[in-house]
Amino acid sequence: MTDSLQDITLKVQVHGRHPWFYRKMVRRPAAPIPAGSAVRVHDRNGRFVGLGFYNPRTELALRMLTRADGDPDRVLLDAIDGAIALRDDVLGLPRVTDGYRLVHAEGDRVPGLILDRLGDAIVAQVFALAAQQRIDAIGERLLSRWPAARLVLTVDATARKREGMEPVPPPPRVDTVVTEHGLEYAVSAGRGHKTGFFADQRDNRQVIRRLARGRAVLDLFCNAGGFALNAARGGAREVVAADLDEEAVAQAAANAERNRLRVRTEHGDAFDLLRDTRPGRFDLIVLDPPKWASGRDDVDAALARYADLNRLAFERAQPGAIVATFSCSGAVAEARFLAMLRDAAAAAGRDVRILLQGGAGPDHPVALECPESRYLKACVLEVSA
Repeated sequence: MTDSLQDITLKVQVHGRHPWFYRKMVRRPAAPIPAGSAVRVHDRNGRFVGLGFYNPRTELALRMLTRADGDPDRVLLDAIDGAIALRDDVLGLPRVTDGYRLVHAEGDRVPGLILDRLGDAIVAQVFALAAQQRIDAIGERLLSRWPAARLVLTVDATARKREGMEPVPPPPRVDTVVTEHGLEYAVSAGRGHKTGFFADQRDNRQVIRRLARGRAVLDLFCNAGGFALNAARGGAREVVAADLDEEAVAQAAANAERNRLRVRTEHGDAFDLLRDTRPGRFDLIVLDPPKWASGRDDVDAALARYADLNRLAFERAQPGAIVATFSCSGAVAEARFLAMLRDAAAAAGRDVRILLQGGAGPDHPVALECPESRYLKACVLEVSA
């Protein structure tokens, strides 16, 4: 209960509601407070700010949980219940898929924790020590709702070092099947990129399905083949899916066979494949590279790679062709991503217009007070000249 919580005082006066306070903004407590502890937070004027999780080991020393008083563990579990209710009762996601994000960290007021439901598995991706310390109670709450669920725990490697988290063994192989808008995807939960399945691209896959009819489609960085499968289901005349990861290529091929769809898979580097592609060969090109910028120090190099990739795609696209391009690097601001696309189009000598601009689906809510909870950038572009 809050009576037993220790107090933390900030060096700053709090006006907004951003949930993060860095170590330089926090006064050192008179007595050491164990890392990961829940604390009562006051600003420099003594005003009560709320409850948060404190970790002096890392630069991001304080993550706010709530602006109210109460039992922090109960508040945390109630936030998880609320996040699940949003997906079930408001968004109605179980009616169209069993692969979606249950909890989106600060976007759902659950600091440092992502939960994805993937078929009969639930994958936790932990980014904060406080979340790791409370994972057993969180697992019990999830099992009370889905008793047969297989729980998979993963800890982000960069966050583990930054937060001082305990290492966890690699998760056991948990094979499951995700159904989404009538397609089935074989998934190894907790393996590969992110949690094992790109639930954030669900709505964007539907966009590609609608646009693909009659087109020749090239899906680069195809992973499990999500865009390729939807293009084929949407009536594309030809679909090629490619990835540098041989396991991803095999998975995409298996998923195409599972769904009885005609998709040709290739193993290769996206840059090389684009260079070797005849201009006009494809009239819908999908670019969904992995996370190229893990932090601010990586942004310039990542933007240079994005620029080269998109320039090549624009050069290979004839007027009327569509390029769907994405960035899952949260450190790359949307304005800089759009500026990069403008420069890439100019370098390719193409006039390009935006047909659709978006991001992840609504199961990845963005807290207005924490814009960092938005990371995926999506642009569907038409080459007009």
